[in-house]
Formats: sequence, structure tokens, C-alpha cells
Amino acid sequence: MLEIKFFKNPLFWLFLGLILIWIAFLSLPDRNLHLIFCKVGQGDATLISYRQTQILVDGGPDNSVLDCLAKNMPFWDRNLEIIILTHPEADHFTGLIEVASRYQIDYFLVNRHLNVSSLGFQKLEELINNYKIKNYAPKKGDKINVNPIQLSFLWPPKGMNDFKGLNDSSLVFYLSFGQFKALLTGDIPSKIEEQLNLKGLKEIDLLKVAHHGSKFSTGDYFLSQIKPKLAVICVGKNSFGHPHPDVLGRLKQRGISYLRTDRESQIEVIADGYNWFLK
Repeated sequence: MLEIKFFKNPLFWLFLGLILIWIAFLSLPDRNLHLIFCKVGQGDATLISYRQTQILVDGGPDNSVLDCLAKNMPFWDRNLEIIILTHPEADHFTGLIEVASRYQIDYFLVNRHLNVSSLGFQKLEELINNYKIKNYAPKKGDKINVNPIQLSFLWPPKGMNDFKGLNDSSLVFYLSFGQFKALLTGDIPSKIEEQLNLKGLKEIDLLKVAHHGSKFSTGDYFLSQIKPKLAVICVGKNSFGHPHPDVLGRLKQRGISYLRTDRESQIEVIADGYNWFLK
């Protein structure tokens, strides 16, 4: 009887309501941009978050990305405004299969000039089609505004179909948020870095190092042009020697600080449009 009376007490429900309101208040997003490099092993998954807007770039080699989304999105938000797949390799798209099954997705962006026979990628495309998710193939010169975020695509060029490999076809874009600029490079090699139009990208704030720190990416000329203040290497345990000592040496030689996802629980950069800092 005491228990029944307790739950009928209006003070109990008032107290419970105040607790729920306080939890919801604590979960409200701030007005900063959050750029989160998820810990997904040997692969890429980056969450761009601003208030109720989330953009996921790549999904890693397994379902670890789901933990990253759960940790960094409000518990009531099951919507991703945009998914960007830089290129259809398993260490970039596999996690997106489960993401597409569990989250509502407004737009799916990927290079459509490629014929990919992978069963995993075909399954992802089947989900995209079944859920009638709008899809688009960005090209050099395209700009996508998700106010106050702007995504400006630098690669691939329109009409280019003769890629030597999937890495060469990677979508490359820079993100602008006020005065903050970040460059995301997929897995492009140095020969593609040298073809990018980097006008307006002098002394950027953040570089997502291409191809997990491969020896054949993040060339010295490229670094001399963009002069990043911070480099992030998305990498896990691997047999390829990533990140290669030559890449780390080039970063050190230019005084560029770098962080690695294999040595952090996750890497989060927060920007207010003027300044930025690490969480």
C-alpha cells in the first residue's frame, strides 16, 4: 500500500518530470561545430555535427561506427542529413550498411562513375534504393550548404571516368564553418593531391591525412601549400605500415601536430567559427 500511495503522490511525478527536463536540457546541442574522428580500426569514419544536423563521412570496416554515433548524437536523433562515401572500399563503406538500416538518411553522396562488383557495396546500394534515399555524385566545383556549414568539392573532375583505382576516385572536399577550414581527403595518393585546386586553402586548420598515412600520400608539396595546423590520421592495426614513417617525418619537419585514432578513444575538434580546440 505504501508503494501505491508513493506513485500516486503528485510530488513524485513533479520530481520525475524535473529530472527528465534536466536530462533533456543537458542533451541539447551547443552552437559549435563538432568534427569527430571515430575509432573504427583500420578505416575511416568522421562525424560532422552542428546542433541537430549530422553528416557522416565514411563508415569504417565494421559496425564500430554505431558506437560513435550513439555516443555523439542526441539519444532522440535518429536522422543523418547526409552520408558521404568518399570511395567504395570496404574499410570506408562496410559500417554504412548497418547505419542505413538503423538511421533515417536524407542524402547519400558517392562517386557514381565507378563500376564496383563488391557484394557489400551492392548491399549498401540496395538499401539506399529500397529506402528511397536521395543520392548524388559530387564533382569538382560543387558546393553544398548546410547552414552554416559549407562543403566545397575539389575532386573528382566532371566527366573523369578513367581512374587507375578506387583511391584515385576519392571524393575530396573542404569544410568551412566561419573562419574554420578542414580538408578531408579520402584515400587520394600524392599524384591526385598535386592536381587539386588549393586556391583559398592556405594555412588550413585541420587536415584529415589521406589513406591512413600511406607512404604514397600527404606529399611535401601538398603540405607546403595548405600548411595545416593539425593533422588527423585515421588508422588501426594493419599490415601495411600505416602510418608510414616518411609521412610522420614530413609532418614533424613542418611542425605540424598530428593525432592518430589508434592511440585515442576518439578525436574531437570543436570550432565556434573563429577559434577551435580539442575536446
